[in-house]
Amino acid sequence: MEAVVNKWLAAFRKVDTYINRAIVENREEILDLNVAQLRQGKDSLGQFLQEYASKDYAEFKKAIGSEAPFGIPNLILEGNFTEGWVLKKEGMEFRFDSTDEKKDELAHKYGDEIFGLSLESQREITPDLALSFLKHFRNGLL
Repeated sequence: MEAVVNKWLAAFRKVDTYINRAIVENREEILDLNVAQLRQGKDSLGQFLQEYASKDYAEFKKAIGSEAPFGIPNLILEGNFTEGWVLKKEGMEFRFDSTDEKKDELAHKYGDEIFGLSLESQREITPDLALSFLKHFRNGLL
């Protein structure tokens, strides 16, 4: 019985490790959800981005297939910004970022909220994260 209790205690001490592994395992899906938000012209708060100043540019973006409502930026033209999307672990947290050179300019113009998951996206990824976490937790008990 003592061995079983010790395994459970050891598994509980590694909960943070299991959560981190679940996030890493689902990294691509998490990043894809962030990009999908931008395709709709929304930030991590679920709010639409600030409208384009130029109606001509808004018409150009709509003509090339922007999924965002007319006049709302999606921050995707050639795709370099979102193709450079990364999820970085910093201490106990994960942070969204992009390797694209425009990232600071875009974050300054549209806010840091362009990085991260909206509540809707968080709800969408939660089942996958839970399954990954439970798999690692269970393996910790074996």
